[in-house]
Amino acid sequence: MLVRHSFIYALARGVPGIVNFLAIMIYTRMMTPGEYGQYALVIAAVGLIDSVLFQWIRLGLLRFLPHYSKHPQVLLSTLFLAFLSVVAFTSLLGIVGYFFWTGQQEHKLLVIGLILLWIQGWYELELELARSQLAPLRYGMMSIFKSLLALTIGLLLLYQGIGEVAPLLGLIIGMALASLLFACREWRVIHADSFDTSLLKNLLHYGLPMTATYTLAFLVGSSDRFMLGWFQGADAPGLYAPGYDLTQFSLLMLLMVVNLAAYPLVVRAMEHEGLKEAREKLKDVLLLSVAVALPVATGIAVCSENIAGVMLGEKYQHAAASLIPLIALSSFLFGMKVFYLDLAFQLSKKTYIEPKIMLVAALVNVLLNLWWIPLYGLMGAAFATVVAYGAAAYLAWRMGRKVFPLPAPSEDVWKVFLICGVMGLALWFTIDSRGVGALLGQVTIGIVVYLLGILLLDVAGVRKMLLARIGAQRAL
Repeated sequence: MLVRHSFIYALARGVPGIVNFLAIMIYTRMMTPGEYGQYALVIAAVGLIDSVLFQWIRLGLLRFLPHYSKHPQVLLSTLFLAFLSVVAFTSLLGIVGYFFWTGQQEHKLLVIGLILLWIQGWYELELELARSQLAPLRYGMMSIFKSLLALTIGLLLLYQGIGEVAPLLGLIIGMALASLLFACREWRVIHADSFDTSLLKNLLHYGLPMTATYTLAFLVGSSDRFMLGWFQGADAPGLYAPGYDLTQFSLLMLLMVVNLAAYPLVVRAMEHEGLKEAREKLKDVLLLSVAVALPVATGIAVCSENIAGVMLGEKYQHAAASLIPLIALSSFLFGMKVFYLDLAFQLSKKTYIEPKIMLVAALVNVLLNLWWIPLYGLMGAAFATVVAYGAAAYLAWRMGRKVFPLPAPSEDVWKVFLICGVMGLALWFTIDSRGVGALLGQVTIGIVVYLLGILLLDVAGVRKMLLARIGAQRAL
């Protein structure tokens, strides 16, 4: 089931991922670094506030719905009223902010950002509901529809010359319509009388520590943009964000695909089959996570100059080519920390440890940014992110094994590391190649070398299974 659901989620995230790559390619060719910088800062601010105020609701849904699967009315009603309470609170904050900032541009971005915050919070909640109900097809339809519509509307509005507001409006409309068309009927069971105060307390107790973790993690990933804007002006975050987003999104999308399929299955195994079965599934999660993310990180890092030249506008290419290898490393470290090492705290229900780890990482990141950005600019921000995520991954491993020892890396995991090293060496001989054709060639070389390595070293018994199937076909 893990592989089957991972494949469905791969399509569900892969198609929107391709659309997002297209969006970066288009937006970096149609927007100035200053406009892209403002757009990136709004997205970062909305994401940060969403993590603080809405994330605990989604985490509670994902963790508690299996327990309430036969009577979801109580849980969904409690979550819905909690969501409305957060909307009311942010409305008050928005009114205060409207009078605090006096500029017309600030007013416009504040209103659009507030609407985007509400729509994004609800859309992400709908996605988590589909995931928790083991409904990857609904998840995929929502994701694909939203991505296509957001890019189409953003592109049309950019042609109208409205600048950084265009992609933001595209996102708002895309997420709103996707939520209305594909998921609203799931909430028909809610009723005000079903609100459960004790359940809300449990949701807060479980979700708030993890919310703090997600918030601090988001702070590590986005504070560099605000500090670059502070030290070097509006263009700096605009030059920094495309290469960062292109790389991190690629790797985290792959790891998220595995997590989307794996986490509900691991939780259900813990609930219904016991610890031993859950640990067996975790072995598969680790191997699959490394096997899908590490080769991509290696390929992106080695071929960074050609990737930047093909994917981004001319003004952004030089900065991105230098940043991509560092961001590939930091994204792999962060992804393994979030989607595997943190499972120790979540499965043991000791999520209060996670914020402590990310607080250390956030402090390291901010301090290094204060030190390195004035000295090294964009590269200083990227190096700070690598160190911060590396520290977070190390602390998660050290502290996690005390509360829920995760399975040690198997021999197959180390085989994947070796194969990726060979693949990176093969790609190194192509680093001077340029253009779309050359990039397709590099991708082909990477895939062929990687798959040959998987077969030769028989990772996860792939060679044996393949030979068995060939033998069975010949017997027929």
